[in-house]
Amino acid sequence: MAASLPPAYLRPAREEDIPAIARLSHDTLLVGRKADGVFPSEKLWGELFVAPYIRGGLCNWVAVVGEEVAGYILGAASNAQVFRGLVPSLPGILWRFFLGAYGPRLPYVRYVLRLLLFPSPRAPHRLYPAHLHMAVDAKVRGRGIGSRLLQTFLHCLRRHGIRGVQLATTRANAAARRLYRRHGFRLYRRKASPFWAPYLGRPLIHEAWVLDLTGEGWAYGGGPGDPPAPGDRRG
Repeated sequence: MAASLPPAYLRPAREEDIPAIARLSHDTLLVGRKADGVFPSEKLWGELFVAPYIRGGLCNWVAVVGEEVAGYILGAASNAQVFRGLVPSLPGILWRFFLGAYGPRLPYVRYVLRLLLFPSPRAPHRLYPAHLHMAVDAKVRGRGIGSRLLQTFLHCLRRHGIRGVQLATTRANAAARRLYRRHGFRLYRRKASPFWAPYLGRPLIHEAWVLDLTGEGWAYGGGPGDPPAPGDRRG
């Protein structure tokens, strides 16, 4: 099926791409799978977790196949950039939320509370200030689109003089971990987290991966016999 599709081309992400990016991001929310029960509204997901990157982030790209957005990479040089991208629209989001425009409020409250209670492991922001999120439509995976998006993003960060970048994933996401490792990322920290347990029935190992863009940094490689990373919980 993928072989019959037209070639993908990359371009900078734009405001009008927010719904398409939100769809892809929402479709892969639950460890690469769709999870309407976790966070029901695709629209609210886009307003909270996609639009702030488009409006305040850095080096945002989409992959287009035919006329459809089939992959994306979103990033920011700091958390402050994302916050600045969110603030102008936050009053309207909260107003619609309390009016029930996104449906029952409990699933969203539960999700956000769990984000606060069980944060993913992080690397030091002074060494790895940038971060990223990415996904590729399942219909076009295996065509190197994710690799092209990541290469383009990293090149953009280097042009902006960003010294390092980090990302969060889980040990269960084997394909993503292989992609990151191929592009020079290394495991920095990992820990077991109950964040996904109510949705999957089990905890997952959450990981922080890093890439030093100066060529001078150090990162825990995560191999057998290596020293534990800071905050690493084994066993």
